[in-house]
Amino acid sequence: MKKIVNLLTALLFLMSVSAQENQIENLCGQINQDSLRQNVIELQGFSTRYAYSPNRKQVAEYLKGRLENYGFEVVLDSFLLQTGWYLTEADTLWQYNVIGEKQGLWAKDTTVHLMAHYDSRSDMEGFEDYFNFAPGADDNASGVAALLEIARIINENNIAPIKTLVIDLFAAEEQGLRGSWDRIEKISTPIWQEDIKAVINLDMIGYCQSDSTNYIFDLITYENSSELTEMSREFAEQYTILTPNETTENNYASDSYSFYSYGVKSVFLMEHEFTPHYHTERDVYTTINYHYMRELTKLAFALAYECSVKNNYGVVSLEENESIAKEVTLLANPVKDKLRISCRNFSYATQYVLYSQSSQIMKQGRIENPNGVNTIDCKDLKNGIYFLQIFSENQVITKKIAVFH
Repeated sequence: MKKIVNLLTALLFLMSVSAQENQIENLCGQINQDSLRQNVIELQGFSTRYAYSPNRKQVAEYLKGRLENYGFEVVLDSFLLQTGWYLTEADTLWQYNVIGEKQGLWAKDTTVHLMAHYDSRSDMEGFEDYFNFAPGADDNASGVAALLEIARIINENNIAPIKTLVIDLFAAEEQGLRGSWDRIEKISTPIWQEDIKAVINLDMIGYCQSDSTNYIFDLITYENSSELTEMSREFAEQYTILTPNETTENNYASDSYSFYSYGVKSVFLMEHEFTPHYHTERDVYTTINYHYMRELTKLAFALAYECSVKNNYGVVSLEENESIAKEVTLLANPVKDKLRISCRNFSYATQYVLYSQSSQIMKQGRIENPNGVNTIDCKDLKNGIYFLQIFSENQVITKKIAVFH
């Protein structure tokens, strides 16, 4: 009987590995063109997102609300933009980065950053009304729209990252990457507040006139980020119909450069056919190729998932107190209908989370009996491998279980 159980456990493990390989593809399939389009339209609906326009905090509050609705912890991180060449009111100089976090289950201070700037401008070709009209659909409502869509997918699938996933929506990029410079300076000063494993930057990802058989994007790279670059190339082939044009051209021209300058591994995704509507009042939502934009959003999602939810890139270890861990015993594994857990030497009731191989939370609740047997109903779980985490006294205890009905 023991040999049969071991064989079933091994088979279930192999099945779960295959399921994990398909998980990113399945989630990418949920990215919706109509949702991306609506996000761009709503951002364009502010008429302008120019850094010095009076509505800039209104835009930031809107973005904060969107991320909060998707389960992120969000703050507005203000900074003073000092130009001093025509503004008279000091408050006009304040800018607002929007910072959303989905805390990591294993390593809260180890982070992966998805980023895009939300400000816009339309002062080229002699256009003078950019205070009131700077639609910025491609530059860069497209990047922001993609991150909002990624946040929606994460929320609707109850995805719990291992490392903390951060969405940075920056202000005043058009004034010299000022939002991202302020952000990385705060993270790194006086000592580093985070261990940043990866930056994935999206800036202008919506313009493409080519047929879908020839979708090319610029994979803009940095010299310290070869592993991240290779992953981007592989994932473009695996999860999208995109062909990468690998280049270092313009790698200084967007917010990833600020983080790279501090030694952070980064990659910058951008359209290959540069929009002719750049920084003009013609940069509106009708010029966007949303099918193309969806492919780049899929790539960004796949990278974020691999880097934050899985533990193959930027590996983190799960710190456990072995003497405590030995006091948590699974009374039956594989599990048929009910998971029975024996706990000893806990000082009080504690929390548990049961999540899948793809880090989707399946169940969570309280371990009510800190010195006895506890039961978790697993009847509604599909056959497969799951991870049980018990949180107590600043420790995280992890057990792998197999469910087989």
